[in-house]
Amino acid sequence: MRRRAWGTVRRLPSGRYQARYRDESGKQGTAPRTFATKADAERWLAKAQTEMDSGRWIDSKAGKETIKDYAERWVKTRLVKGQPLAPRTAELYRGQLKNHILPVLGATPLHQLQASAVRSWYGQLSGPQGPGQVTAAKCYRLLRAICTTAVEDNLISRNPCSIRGAGQERPSDRPMFTLAEVQALADTVDDRWRALILMAAWTGLRIGELAALRRENLDVTAGTVTVKSAAVDVVGEIRTYGPPKSAAGRRTVAIPPHIIEALERHLMTYAQPGGRGLVFVGPKGGPVRRNNFTSSVWKPAASAVGLPEGAHLHDLRGWGATMAARQGATTRELMHRLGHASPAMALKYQRAEATRDAALAAAMSAALRHAEGTVLT
Repeated sequence: MRRRAWGTVRRLPSGRYQARYRDESGKQGTAPRTFATKADAERWLAKAQTEMDSGRWIDSKAGKETIKDYAERWVKTRLVKGQPLAPRTAELYRGQLKNHILPVLGATPLHQLQASAVRSWYGQLSGPQGPGQVTAAKCYRLLRAICTTAVEDNLISRNPCSIRGAGQERPSDRPMFTLAEVQALADTVDDRWRALILMAAWTGLRIGELAALRRENLDVTAGTVTVKSAAVDVVGEIRTYGPPKSAAGRRTVAIPPHIIEALERHLMTYAQPGGRGLVFVGPKGGPVRRNNFTSSVWKPAASAVGLPEGAHLHDLRGWGATMAARQGATTRELMHRLGHASPAMALKYQRAEATRDAALAAAMSAALRHAEGTVLT
């Protein structure tokens, strides 16, 4: 056996050669294969030393953990701005893994995940038999984030998620309700829920924010609602309350005067007593839960009113944003009202409709007629 400056090469009883080395931590490692000649073993050691010196070294034993095991550990230990994932976010990630990623890729060792396998998986997910492009984009972004961390952990040399544009969502337009439909929804639900529907539509608060709303957060005299927290419901876990989705979510929103009377009547009839009492509770005094409310209140009412299939309670938020925009709300005002930190997120809730577009075109002609004092033909 001849000692080298870095690593050693020895001849095995089989006649082949084995290369051994010590990594940056001083731990001894062995090349993942043996070599036919001593020169081949020495060339492997030279390449390994170069990669280790340049920071591109990947341990041959690293990355053997399956995608399933690594992804599950990733969700548990993931930090965003130094904080663990929010319970609702972790639940969504686990759902995406369980339903769309792990059934196909879960048993694959990290270091064996190839770009071709990712393309095949994504093709099936985004194809006609898949759950749709939006879900495919969300799952792709999750897998890409997991693999990015694996690269940072030196478990794999490069990210196999390299499909251009795969993580971009191209959502179909959500249904836009009419004013009559929104009013019909408020009239159709049980009186206990009338004020909640009106608040969701006219203030743009999320269902989690409404479920966490307390008496002390309402100032009916000033006509404002202050959002300080949101209810977090995770399947199989106890209801918790936490901060809104972002710092911008902490906000005070003006309540349109025409729904104040309904809100005051609700407070006298249905809300829990005391300043810390919840504004919206069920018939037995329990807190509002998203899934229960959707199945027992929203869906029957939406069906009775004749809303498009698949209409969500969250669509009232977009309706409220559009109504505010029609009254001249700026993007900055919409961002505040909706609790969004980015203009893009606020703008996505503005809906362009054919009837509104026609009205704008007519208004432009009317403005020109007025300016010129002529009738256009």
